[in-house]
Amino acid sequence: MSKAPIRFSGIAAGILVAGVVLAGCSTTPSTPTEPVDSGPVAADIVIGTGGQLSNADIFLGIAQGLFDDQSLTATVQTLTAGSDAIPLLLKGDLNFATVDMGTAINATQQNIGITTVAPNTVGVPGKIGYAGIIAGGDSGIASPADLEGKKVQVNQLGGTAEVLTRASIVKDGGDPDKVQFVEIAPPEAIPALQAGQVDAIVVGEPLTTIALGMGFKYVFNPEETTVPGLPTFVFVTSTAYAQQNPKVVEEFQTAILAANAAANADPDAVRKTAETSTTVDPALLAQVKGLPVFGEDAITGDQVQEFIDFLVKYGSLDAAATPKGDAVVWAP
Repeated sequence: MSKAPIRFSGIAAGILVAGVVLAGCSTTPSTPTEPVDSGPVAADIVIGTGGQLSNADIFLGIAQGLFDDQSLTATVQTLTAGSDAIPLLLKGDLNFATVDMGTAINATQQNIGITTVAPNTVGVPGKIGYAGIIAGGDSGIASPADLEGKKVQVNQLGGTAEVLTRASIVKDGGDPDKVQFVEIAPPEAIPALQAGQVDAIVVGEPLTTIALGMGFKYVFNPEETTVPGLPTFVFVTSTAYAQQNPKVVEEFQTAILAANAAANADPDAVRKTAETSTTVDPALLAQVKGLPVFGEDAITGDQVQEFIDFLVKYGSLDAAATPKGDAVVWAP
């Protein structure tokens, strides 16, 4: 099996992308210009994010004053194209952004000046997850191995969604090389399934709930047997920003971990936050079962290394070119 490189997919990559738009606004970051190693630092920060429920932690953290507690004034900038995240970080238009783990690893591999500072979401170890493989009720697809000989939509060829699906097929005794993966953006995934262009799709909430309401069926959670508990989406910043503002990065880490814990502890609050921070119908949010699970502990090099080893094993990264896990995580 050829090894397909993970492209810089940014926010739009990975299995957690849903077809909704988070409400946000853009502002010019205002941050300290000299490194500060101790004491509280007041700063305005801009966090880049896409349109998925997995970013409810950011909005919940802002609503509950968790960033304020760290002397940070946080503003959200909604990104319509995930590929914008890394260029905007490097230009200084964003201070932090969420990207899928594969993108963070690839950014380190290519040495473009991006470092990982905190977890966003982690893999869900359950039959029903935040993301899912959806197929027609009469498709005959009831397990990962049943995808052999089928066309399967993914948001990015060679990306995390494809890798997790491939791994799930292998673990179920199937051959992923007998699957035709088709690159279709998440908002067009359900229409493609309706039109018969593909036999199954890989989408996140609320698209999974929308699809189920249309008569399609949930086949399996691609994270269940592949990356349960491992960070799947992460917060990154530019290495230059982290070096110049280590205290701000530390304050951000404290705030977002607290926000992640608050989100995990109160699913109703996640739904309530999403009512005002997304365009999703509140009635639909009430039906969503597979809410994201957020990482409550600081991200470690060992976790990243485990994810790297997984990507190498299932054909998405070349072992000879991959960075070590520790190199991906910010260390002041």
